[in-house]
Amino acid sequence: MARIADLIAADPDELFPGSPSKDTVHRIIGSSEFPPQQANVVSVAAVLAREARWDATDTIERVRTAWVKALLAEPPGKPLSELDPYALEVHQSITIAEDKNAPALPTYVVRDHDRQVRERVDRTLSDQSVIITLVGESSTGKTRTLWEAIQHLPSNWRLWQALDSAPHGDLAVELEKIGPYTVVWLNEAQRFLLTADPAEGERVAAALRRIVHSPERHPVLILVTLWPKYWEQLTSEPADGHRDSHPHARHILNGSSVRVPVTFESGDLDNLKEAAARDARIAQALEHAEQLQVTQYLAGVPELIQRYQTAPPPARAVIDAAIDIRRLGFGEHLPLELIEAAAYEYLTDLQFDHLPDDWLEDALAYAAKPQRGIRGPLTRIRPRHKGKAEKSVRYRLADPLDQLGRANQHRAAPPPGLWDLLMHHASPTEALGIGRSAESHCFYRTAVEFYKKSADAGSSDAALEIADFFAIRDRAQEAVEWHEKAYSLGASHALKFAAQTLVSREEADWESAKRYWMRAARDGDIFALSDCKNYMTEWEYDGDPDEWFQQALDEVGHHTSDESVLAWCEKNSPAHELGRLLITYGRPAKGLKVLEESARKGNFYSMYELINERLASGGMESALEYLKELGRTNGVGAHLAPLALKRIMLRDQRGDECAALLEEMIENGNESASKEYSELMRALGRGSTAIDFLHAHSAGNPRVTCELAELLHQEHKDDEAIELLLPLAIIGVSRAQFDVACLLERKERSKEALSWFKQSAENGKEGGASRAVTLQLRTNQTSEVLTWLRSISTIDTSRERIGCAARVLNSLGRHKEAEQLEGYGWEPDGTVSASWLISPSASKPPSS
Repeated sequence: MARIADLIAADPDELFPGSPSKDTVHRIIGSSEFPPQQANVVSVAAVLAREARWDATDTIERVRTAWVKALLAEPPGKPLSELDPYALEVHQSITIAEDKNAPALPTYVVRDHDRQVRERVDRTLSDQSVIITLVGESSTGKTRTLWEAIQHLPSNWRLWQALDSAPHGDLAVELEKIGPYTVVWLNEAQRFLLTADPAEGERVAAALRRIVHSPERHPVLILVTLWPKYWEQLTSEPADGHRDSHPHARHILNGSSVRVPVTFESGDLDNLKEAAARDARIAQALEHAEQLQVTQYLAGVPELIQRYQTAPPPARAVIDAAIDIRRLGFGEHLPLELIEAAAYEYLTDLQFDHLPDDWLEDALAYAAKPQRGIRGPLTRIRPRHKGKAEKSVRYRLADPLDQLGRANQHRAAPPPGLWDLLMHHASPTEALGIGRSAESHCFYRTAVEFYKKSADAGSSDAALEIADFFAIRDRAQEAVEWHEKAYSLGASHALKFAAQTLVSREEADWESAKRYWMRAARDGDIFALSDCKNYMTEWEYDGDPDEWFQQALDEVGHHTSDESVLAWCEKNSPAHELGRLLITYGRPAKGLKVLEESARKGNFYSMYELINERLASGGMESALEYLKELGRTNGVGAHLAPLALKRIMLRDQRGDECAALLEEMIENGNESASKEYSELMRALGRGSTAIDFLHAHSAGNPRVTCELAELLHQEHKDDEAIELLLPLAIIGVSRAQFDVACLLERKERSKEALSWFKQSAENGKEGGASRAVTLQLRTNQTSEVLTWLRSISTIDTSRERIGCAARVLNSLGRHKEAEQLEGYGWEPDGTVSASWLISPSASKPPSS
């Protein structure tokens, strides 16, 4: 080395351009590192060529060319910073429409196998070469585990992926180029090791062995994923007398395995729940995945939906039929004969005519195929116990498709013939839910027929549904008949409802109504008398309510005792009425206990009674303490607390203190408090202060954002309000859609406003349909309005839509048809129903 350095330094002809030291010469000759100075490399090569009697000029040119090529050449693979998890075959996950800012990958939940992988990856930091094989079923999270593992490697590492090789390249040859600090990524390695020609896979396995056992190439990290069946094939010893097809693969894989479980295990649940609190995708998977197969749900649902959307017509018809059958209220277990009969409703005439004889078997086979470890779209339900015969062949719709169907239920009315099939196959219990679906579509006759089927089987709830239907439409006599039916089926409050129906009509029948209230009171419902008195006070009653009440109370008192009244209430009354009655009858401790238990279960009226009791017994501070606690709960309590807080504090003129408490509720996540807060601050003349506060707390809180937009509108800042609301409207928040439509209409942007009014109506926002129809009538857009109104199926706005449709018909001069529609609704085929009457079935005489 020293002599080479001396020869270069003493060059009389100045042939050698460099001036390397002895150590530099050593590194150029003996190291695998790239030499940074071309002149030094050229000089060393030229000395060696001259000493060997080679042509030095030719050698210098060749070495210069080689050095430039080496400089421009990159080692195999890509820097870790440039990697895309999806290019490495990490599965696409489900998405949540409301969570647009979520990162691409769901929150990762560390499990026991992750810790094993991390320990092995860390060995590479000590210049060891390591192979890790994750063995697990489809979509158990193997690839994602490895992706998370390589995030801990230093930045000088690269990753080489087998899939990046040339289509017809020699994988074994390419592996020979792998150098230190490289991750070899072999996802689904059966593709490379279990080849059609076993010799080809063995060449790849042999190349991997050479990488692991070549010290000059350390450290290298080889990452492999395999399904259990492929692991077994590659690592099993051959049977006696059989050829050993995978000796190299067995040698390289044995001892490298880490098991990835099919489901999340008990030790992982705390981490899983913590992740669900931060990531809506994890929360959805945790709620809906079968047996905690969370990763399969995350990865499999997109594949499942794609399989459904790309299904051939017969399979698509079968799945569509199952989706509609479920969303209309049928139970989970779908009879095969119902699916088959319904599927015909989803085929065109041409598709039906071209069905092969075995179409149903092929369609069911397509629908049953699993997707990434989760059920296929439609799978057969089999008895788990050996020898147990099936009463009928039944199928189950995959939960994600069930959810998809319900989410899109307002966008497509089911085929008319499906309702008759459901009437034939539905149980009385299922008929009640299907009736509500029919009512949401404004198919009133169909709805009542389903309710009647359920009522005939003994459902008082179904009888009450029919009674309410007739009462709302001022068909009092029919309503009372069904209230009587409900009472006979055990609905203790049906008598009071009958009475309310008789006095709420245009021509009140007070005599009949009082008889019903008295019957209810004699049965033990002491509240019936006070209800009657309240109606007398509020409505036009030709008499003295107090005088009637005292007489009725005396009369009922002759036939009842306090104990019988309490006994009746314990059996029949809602908990809040029982609690109030116990307090009235001098048993406050028991009454409060009943109210508190009922409030914990979410009963609004019990919460209201508790607030009043706190005020009466402990004063304002006791009530405020309860309201603060209530405001931190979910559901009904969160809605009631700010409303009641404002009511009782403003009564004491403590507006500033109330505003501070409402701000505290909002900061603790109570979105409902934002409405009361914004109204209070406007009343106090502090709208701009409220805007600043809500701005700071609106991120990720749709209701707070909507209240902020309302405040901005009040301050004449409509453009800012629209900008705030549009992102929420786009992801389907119905209030935001309605509010932004109102603002756009005021700015005379009618076309945009109409679009948002329609979307809000489809999502169940009251008033949306009415405003949309008003805009369409104003611009003479009546041709498609009726079709659009019939396509929506939200039960809370069914009366509004019928009223809108009647307005359209009246605008077209079809007055008789409009009147008929309001009274009797539509038929499933889209025509207006003829007049119909459905009376209770005669009660069956008791058996002897």
